[in-house]
Amino acid sequence: MAHHLTGIDHTVLAAADLEAARATYTRLGFTLTPRGRHIGWATGNYCIMFPGNYVELLGIATPGGFTAGLEETLKAKGEGVHKLVLGTDNAEAARVALATSGFNPSEVQSLKRELELPEGTVLPAFSLVHLPPEATPQASIFLCQHLTPELLRRPEWLVHPNGAEHLAGVVVVVDDPSALELPYERLLGAGSAVRTDRLVAARVGDETILFATADDLATMFPDLNHAARLTPYVAGMSFRVHNTEAVATYFKAAGIAHERSLDGTVLVPAEAAHGCFLEFSSRR
Repeated sequence: MAHHLTGIDHTVLAAADLEAARATYTRLGFTLTPRGRHIGWATGNYCIMFPGNYVELLGIATPGGFTAGLEETLKAKGEGVHKLVLGTDNAEAARVALATSGFNPSEVQSLKRELELPEGTVLPAFSLVHLPPEATPQASIFLCQHLTPELLRRPEWLVHPNGAEHLAGVVVVVDDPSALELPYERLLGAGSAVRTDRLVAARVGDETILFATADDLATMFPDLNHAARLTPYVAGMSFRVHNTEAVATYFKAAGIAHERSLDGTVLVPAEAAHGCFLEFSSRR
């Protein structure tokens, strides 16, 4: 792909109560990693890992410390996915390629966090590249290279009782999707952003960022209650599963509110998942 990008590496879901979010997503049938702590910060996380990407539940673990803007984000926007992270196979090469293309990326930044395992704490390491807002309009996006992937992908963390196999994409609600076709094609590569009527689907690796209006969202997901929110915002996350019937059966047995679309897709409303609806689909 263009600029050494590999796909959606992870989403960051801001949670007002980190332990409550952990309990919710465990009940929803996801396997979560042990708790992580950002070194020198007040924030902590739990991650829902897949072989190729993951979801990060981010919250405040130690009140009163540095939260890198998380407190302000929660006050202004409430819970939900507030950041998208694109993967890169080489952070420095990505930075150079982006700079050459005029995107004004940051220098490569190093990040480590503590992961609290039963046998002792380990330190997963990452290289990050940040982009200015004009490079990724209507979305907060940065790049991440994993330097120690083996620490985050233990086999037992990759199997989820609800059947989820992969984070397939996100739905972002904006006022004018058509204005985003060219900027994201420039970032992601020729032919990567496709406009259909008012929707723009930006393909990054095996995943899709779908930009839609609030009216389009209601049309695409009529079975969900879509509360009015200040745009832009990430309305939903899509997960790939092998069998949607098995997902629905799991949710029914667990007493989890969900809906079924005509094509069999299973939907969990945003109010049951800390600000972001969840879509489970067998579409490839």
